[in-house]
Amino acid sequence: MTLLNYFKEARESIIANKLRSFLSMLGIIIGVSSVILLMAVGEGAQQGIMDQMASLINNNITIQPRGGFTTRTDEETHGYVKAITLTPELADEIEEAFPDLSGAVTYGATTLGQVSYGNNSSMSSFAWVPLDYLQKMALTLEEGDSFNQSDFDNVEMVAIVNKNVVDSLFPAGNALSQKITYNNRDYTIIGTLSDASILWMVYIPITTYWQKVAGNRDISAITVRLSAEANNAERTARVQYFLLRKYNVKHLDLAGFSLNSTAAVGDVIDSAMAIFSILLGAIGWISLLVGGIWVMNIMLVSVTERTREIWIKKAIGALNKDIIQQFLIESVLVTFFGGLIAIIFSLLLSWGINSLQISYGDNMTFQVAVTAQVAIIAFTLTFVVGILSGILPARKAANLKPIEALRFE
Repeated sequence: MTLLNYFKEARESIIANKLRSFLSMLGIIIGVSSVILLMAVGEGAQQGIMDQMASLINNNITIQPRGGFTTRTDEETHGYVKAITLTPELADEIEEAFPDLSGAVTYGATTLGQVSYGNNSSMSSFAWVPLDYLQKMALTLEEGDSFNQSDFDNVEMVAIVNKNVVDSLFPAGNALSQKITYNNRDYTIIGTLSDASILWMVYIPITTYWQKVAGNRDISAITVRLSAEANNAERTARVQYFLLRKYNVKHLDLAGFSLNSTAAVGDVIDSAMAIFSILLGAIGWISLLVGGIWVMNIMLVSVTERTREIWIKKAIGALNKDIIQQFLIESVLVTFFGGLIAIIFSLLLSWGINSLQISYGDNMTFQVAVTAQVAIIAFTLTFVVGILSGILPARKAANLKPIEALRFE
């Protein structure tokens, strides 16, 4: 028999036994749909969370003072490292050492405290920043004005706040020109930001911090803002080497500073979401396995029902391999059409869910993202499932003895 004849017989058998074929396909449809939809949910959740965290996981490098005891020692440190003092001049030195970072290095001091307006209050992060900070960090004004040189020269008590602070302290809007209070000092809001940060941020001129709060010119961090496509690991290594040479230190463990990458935060979140997607996918694969067992079970029952047919074929010259190939092709066809229906069903259901625009959390929309890679993998595995689920029934059909056919009759 030719391969085409096998396909014709398998097609006729499927059509002749519509209910049995439908039940076989149903197991595959449920299994493949589970794989695609569950992994689509994981992919959609990952994309949603990464988008929501975008303002926090920019491709930045942060340099901060660090001191204390260390396990790496030498004759000079004796196990203790003294934290370096960061200065605006150090930020300028980094820009000069790396011309490609021109306009990308900035600094600031940060504190955490409660800001209030009337009866409303919230915990906020306070960033005491230089004149060009908002520009270098690509923060966009929504309303009002940015800082100007006179704000720094005259040590003005002014502030720019982000959307979270506005929503917390001014539910009715109208935040501009209002005075907010922090540590018994009033600051006039001159501008609001449109950033999507999940933090409550208040930005104030660094000179105000130096002269009216801290009493010195210390800063708490230097930030290097890289482009989204820049190699963060390579740039971090180069800045680290520059600082180690500047402070004549052989190893980072002996340095009075630390380098932290916000891109690494994104990598951690991405890895955690990947594990989440794998767990969802594993549930789907289990469903697909159950679907394969379902097909195998129905095919085994089919062998018993078709004992007479099998022995008629053998009587007219069909070989064992012919019987095996017929059952395998029939199993593969059933899983093929079941997988095809499952993919179409998954795409339609995903489109329907995304069209509903289901919201959850703060400005987040539930989305499912069916990727071509997942669909192709799931569809390919249906062939594997079809072959595996057809092997045992096919061997059983080929090994039927004449006496069993007589007993069946």
